[in-house]
Amino acid sequence: MMFRATCIAVFTSLTIAADSGHLPSQLLANAERAAEPAPLLWVAVQAGSQEARARLLAQAEASEDEYWLEKLIQVGYSPAALELSRLKEDPRLSGRLVKLAARGGVAEAQYEYALIRDDYKHRETWLTAAAEQDYFIAQTALADWYLLHDAQAKAEPWLVKTAARDSQSAYQLAFIRWQQGSENEAFELFKQAAQQDHVEAQRVLSVLKQYQPVSLSALAETPAAEYSNVSCKQRIQPFATGLAEIVQANRIYQQYQQDKRLSQLPLCVEEPVWLERQALNCNANWQGQGRLGCDIAALDEVTQAKGFTHAVILAKSGKANVNNGVMYLDVGDTYSVFVHELAHFVGFVDEYPLTRELAREYCQRKTAPNLVFLGQITYAPLSNIDFWETFEYPVSLYPSRTCNNIGVKSYKPSERITFMENHDAHYIPPLYLSIWRQRLQQRSSQRPIAMNFFQHYEKAGNIPKAAYWLDVLRQQRREPDPIDDAPTAANAARKLSD
Repeated sequence: MMFRATCIAVFTSLTIAADSGHLPSQLLANAERAAEPAPLLWVAVQAGSQEARARLLAQAEASEDEYWLEKLIQVGYSPAALELSRLKEDPRLSGRLVKLAARGGVAEAQYEYALIRDDYKHRETWLTAAAEQDYFIAQTALADWYLLHDAQAKAEPWLVKTAARDSQSAYQLAFIRWQQGSENEAFELFKQAAQQDHVEAQRVLSVLKQYQPVSLSALAETPAAEYSNVSCKQRIQPFATGLAEIVQANRIYQQYQQDKRLSQLPLCVEEPVWLERQALNCNANWQGQGRLGCDIAALDEVTQAKGFTHAVILAKSGKANVNNGVMYLDVGDTYSVFVHELAHFVGFVDEYPLTRELAREYCQRKTAPNLVFLGQITYAPLSNIDFWETFEYPVSLYPSRTCNNIGVKSYKPSERITFMENHDAHYIPPLYLSIWRQRLQQRSSQRPIAMNFFQHYEKAGNIPKAAYWLDVLRQQRREPDPIDDAPTAANAARKLSD
């Protein structure tokens, strides 16, 4: 009956069309009053009416009528292909229809087709096609895609277009303006995003109220901070090299203050310092080592003035690592990464597979306080097991993957994945905290920033500076005299001149 009714309707529409000279306007008017408007709209479509196409598409979309969608596709109406793709359960067929609509110039389809593949050129091409048609979602997505691939100059014009409507775009554009030195404009953009409940923009505004960039020379002239814990064994000073970095440094500092796990350790982590632009020369591939690093010679006078033993430097990008009393983090590194790297300050070794080069260094020295290694007769060093058993008896050993790449078997005293194997695991066994506390009490096991300065100046051939920092290092690592405590770095300078 439905087919018969459709045929009658088509016949009627043709008759009306003939009587009205095939006027699309008359067909559209008749379709508004018809019980079955689709046949009349189809005749108007064949007569070249764009309005009829749109109305027939809306009619077919509302009724999920694949027949009329296919008819519209046959006459080259691309939006129908996108709508038909929504009705197809076969992903391959649906994908082909989206591609057809995208090639037909449908902005929404171009956006969806862009997301089908992850390769850079494909996504850039189709997001650009949709963005240039003022498709807002594609414009924001294209800006994000460029920022993800460190193409800030390409992202900037799209952020300018979308910032007024999108808080995330305003937030991202604000950072770009700050980097360009347009700090007032950046501040207004942060405010705009914050007023739209953008949490990170609100955080930035809070940080801007609390911190201001400072020069290293001015920092070296200010009095040293009074450490809150006089018994602290490591005095750690974080430095941030930019706005995004100080925001992250402050976040890490606040989380550290609330971390009950580490509160029992004799550590002093100071409030971060925001360094002025270009104060430190940092690079994501420092000296070709494939990891983040900075020229820390610039911190020489500040270290002498402030008396801290370890530094944390947050820079733009690069692989997190610890190098003799200096921790390097980038803006993407979370608090859990900080805690993982903090344990390296007392010699903890990673429990995931090290590279062959690092595995040879750490697995052959056998000095890791959180591991033992299988020797020819027994485990080594046995002193680790003896110490562990003073806190946990009996100690159970479980395989660690640390030395897998050089074929050495290593073991850890934890069945669970710890923070040294995966920082996102967050798990610090109680025994590890005991080991950490004990290592902090042993000055001879410390590798403070003084060691870093000594190695730097020795390599550069600056003998007086190398001698000064070697003396500081020796005093910091010497076990305290029961009568006279070891001198600070500031005192060491006076002692050297005597």
